[in-house]
Amino acid sequence: MTEQSYASARAQTWLLIVATALISAVAFEVLAVTTAMPTISRALDGEQLYAFANGGALVTQLATTALTGAWVDARGPRRPLLTGLLLINTGLLICTAAPSMEVLAFGRIIQGLGGGMCVVPLYVLVGKYVPPEKQSTHFAAFAAAWVLPSLVGPAIAGLLVDHAHWRWVFAIVPILIFGLMPAIFKVLGMMPSLGGTGKIDRIRPLLLPALGAAGCALALYLISGRQAEDFTILTYVGSAAAIVGIGLFIRPLLPAGTLLSARGLPSTITFRMVANTAFIGIDVYLPLLLQRIHGWSPTAAGATLTAGSIAWAAGSALQTRFALPSRRVAVTVTGAVILTAGMILAIPISFPSVPPILLVGAWGLAGFGMGLAYPAVTTHALAISDKTMQGRTSSALQIADTLGGSIGIAVAGILFAVVPGATPASFALTLGILAAVGSLSILAASRIAVGNVTGPK
Repeated sequence: MTEQSYASARAQTWLLIVATALISAVAFEVLAVTTAMPTISRALDGEQLYAFANGGALVTQLATTALTGAWVDARGPRRPLLTGLLLINTGLLICTAAPSMEVLAFGRIIQGLGGGMCVVPLYVLVGKYVPPEKQSTHFAAFAAAWVLPSLVGPAIAGLLVDHAHWRWVFAIVPILIFGLMPAIFKVLGMMPSLGGTGKIDRIRPLLLPALGAAGCALALYLISGRQAEDFTILTYVGSAAAIVGIGLFIRPLLPAGTLLSARGLPSTITFRMVANTAFIGIDVYLPLLLQRIHGWSPTAAGATLTAGSIAWAAGSALQTRFALPSRRVAVTVTGAVILTAGMILAIPISFPSVPPILLVGAWGLAGFGMGLAYPAVTTHALAISDKTMQGRTSSALQIADTLGGSIGIAVAGILFAVVPGATPASFALTLGILAAVGSLSILAASRIAVGNVTGPK
């Protein structure tokens, strides 16, 4: 792409502001719902659906993320983005009015359909219309968009749960997105061209893999909702079969060699997948741990999410100082090591004798590692991708995020259910195994360089 194809400096600024604001609204919802979910599951008498209600959105997001990359390449980012925002709002409004945990889980599924259509267009807008030397600033801003929500999201959610009603946690974001719509239309109108290749036929081969992977992930969530006494050998066989099925269906949606962490682009996708599996799987259960084991209120328990998100933003800001491709590789490896250390340090908090305040520091360390690695690996992946395939690369990155998160939450739910009750043993088992998975991110990070794309040192 020639320099003349980039958006004007003014359009790039508007894109940065509006995309960051939109991500902030979505971030608030994620953090607020995670904080409020222990209370919601009790209020709706559905703690067995705790994992499903938390991760159900990721299951459908997985399917639509896989299809949206090809949709954006063929038709441009406008229609997928607007459709996604409509579905997000619809799902959140269903959750707001949900009379039962089952209906709330359904609303989360609709929300996920929209979520899978939103982030890929934003990545493509940056990849196509922002010069490479400025892209790291945009991606760092996207990560930093979690800072304000991380400061106020858990606190607001806790206050709403403690003093108003948990339903407001779902009702706020549709209001915020509606207020952003004029600015979103303005940004889309400022781009040089929003057209695509017109080759919509690329979507058809993706339908079966996308739906199959989502179906297998859904099976994991259904298993995670079983009671401990209902677990049999068939339950474990079914869980293993679902994970294998996910691997088989997901292969056509990702660069060849991703599941083996092949060097280059495949390993950037692998890193995102295993890091998200561990980080999100643990993150979702931390508020439950603090409330059940240490007796913290929803407001106080949200502090762990705040610490992790602020540290994530700090790491993201720091990585912008290492713009050379070769340094991005080193930063990603460093981030993976720090992430793993933070997850390991979180495990002892499962026991009531360990001061729970230590979890804030441990999870801050994990968040800092994620902040270092995520923007760097995103910029690296887009830099080694052909311009005509950036929609597919962006889609693959988001599939890795979504797949990792959905598997992490589902597996955490299954591990948590294996040991009856919300006990120290159940939390320690869950956090320990997920931390072991997260350590694989170090290997993947060490393999993201390929050929001479690392450039000068």
